[in-house]
Amino acid sequence: MAEGDCCDSFGGRISITVDGDRMTPSDADITLDPSNIEVEGKANQDGSACYTSKPKLYGAEIKFRNGCGIKWDERLRRCKIDVTISEEDNSRTHIFTGARFTGKPTVNLSTGEVEGVKIEGPQYQALNS
Repeated sequence: MAEGDCCDSFGGRISITVDGDRMTPSDADITLDPSNIEVEGKANQDGSACYTSKPKLYGAEIKFRNGCGIKWDERLRRCKIDVTISEEDNSRTHIFTGARFTGKPTVNLSTGEVEGVKIEGPQYQALNS
């Protein structure tokens, strides 16, 4: 294994940049949708298999820390955003280009966590440093 090869390491420090602005993720999980196709298996009436596929957007579900307050009306109205998620301790970067915030943000006043928001878009790239 080459030095700096962290393909078997997960977690650690994560930073998120949206159109050049750094946003603070909470200590909750970040979940990626790294494929733009969804395949469903079905059974025909005679028991044989068939499969249907349909396109979908790449995505990332992230819980943010609200901090001094995120203006979600403004964020949700942006038609296209570029997002970089950096796994700083694992030398991996996830790039969403021409994406958009989707969903319905809710803020937990006890923890400052913002839930119910995704980043979805037509282009995604994963890079290993």
